[in-house]
Amino acid sequence: MPPREPDAAIVATFRHHALPNAAATAKAGRPMFDDMEVVDIRFAGSRAMSTFPATAVSHWADSPETGEQLPITYAERFQRQYQQFKMQASQTKAGTPLLYVPFLTEARRAELRALNIYTVEALAAVDGQELKNLGMNGRELKNKAVEFIQQSATHAPNTQLQAELEALKARNAVLEEDTKTLKARLPAADEPEDPFANMDLDQLREFITTATGHAPHGSLGRKVLVRMASEAQKRAA
Repeated sequence: MPPREPDAAIVATFRHHALPNAAATAKAGRPMFDDMEVVDIRFAGSRAMSTFPATAVSHWADSPETGEQLPITYAERFQRQYQQFKMQASQTKAGTPLLYVPFLTEARRAELRALNIYTVEALAAVDGQELKNLGMNGRELKNKAVEFIQQSATHAPNTQLQAELEALKARNAVLEEDTKTLKARLPAADEPEDPFANMDLDQLREFITTATGHAPHGSLGRKVLVRMASEAQKRAA
């Protein structure tokens, strides 16, 4: 029996993944995403699935020419599946997915995706025959996409400023909390040091007896003994 191929039980499926771009979102004032090629790894007979970037290192292998260790990406490991993906995948551009466009219905989004239009930027750029393919309201959709992008650009500075203010508030809140914690650990400057803080009950009784000439009677608590010691100290002064 020939040796079994190690990846024979693996089902590798490549696809596009919309990765949020925080910097571009803050700059543009609308949700921005970048396309990333990823691979879903499934094992036969198992429901578990793992996802990795297509260009991530899957493993290392010896070079037949030099004998050195070379990184093997998932795209290289599953070459046949990756080539099929590249041949069949719709080539979309980075931008704002149609999901975030408020003037489109879900049915209209599906129609646009069928025409390989996946982002509002692609919709705004469509022209010529491709624009005619959108149907009667194609020009209106294009104009709304252009308006959406322009309005987002107008609001972008405010959006970015708001994000910076929120970050500043968060940092200030952390600093204030740290300051409160530090103050709680340190004695206040205007509070006199308690000379009896480190004395136990017997030491307090001895101090009172020495200062007044009379030993405290009864089972007195620490609070009472400290008050008596303080009064005795004041009279002695």
